[in-house]
Amino acid sequence: MEQWYVLHTKQGQEAYAESLVQKKISPSIYSVCRVLKKKKIFRSGGVLHILEDVMFPGYLFIKTDSPEELVDSLKRARNFPQMVEKDINPLVPVEQKDICFLKAVCGEELDKTMGVTAVRIGENNEVISAKGILNQYLDKVVKINLHKRFALAEVELFHRKQKVLFSLFLENDQIENSKIS
Repeated sequence: MEQWYVLHTKQGQEAYAESLVQKKISPSIYSVCRVLKKKKIFRSGGVLHILEDVMFPGYLFIKTDSPEELVDSLKRARNFPQMVEKDINPLVPVEQKDICFLKAVCGEELDKTMGVTAVRIGENNEVISAKGILNQYLDKVVKINLHKRFALAEVELFHRKQKVLFSLFLENDQIENSKIS
């Protein structure tokens, strides 16, 4: 049965590692290899811009029913940007509860970019309403930075409380790139 695994690679080399898996590893060994992405907002010249960024730097997500064969193939693949120690399995299974979170923010096959949430803020900088992915995690928000347009939510992920950055914008914001969701 196929399962999702995470593969550690060098930070900043995720796209290169993904392309190497796709070129060097037989498609019969795995069905999906992904670098998870998120939309990120930044301000320049008083205008908000949206760009794509890696959600989990240094990690690839791979779906396979042959993890041992995949590890053997990875070890044989030259130029693979990973830190593989002889006795440590470079593939770590992703637990079902973690997959549920990842699917909620990146789609069923983890192929969607985590979107941006439109928020309406009250007088005391509290979120009155949210339209977007953050809406499901409002009760987990530990910090909101309206100037930099993000919220940090603490979610149970990968066996620990993980702070996940959710990009947001206010309903009246001017955004350069109209592809928000």
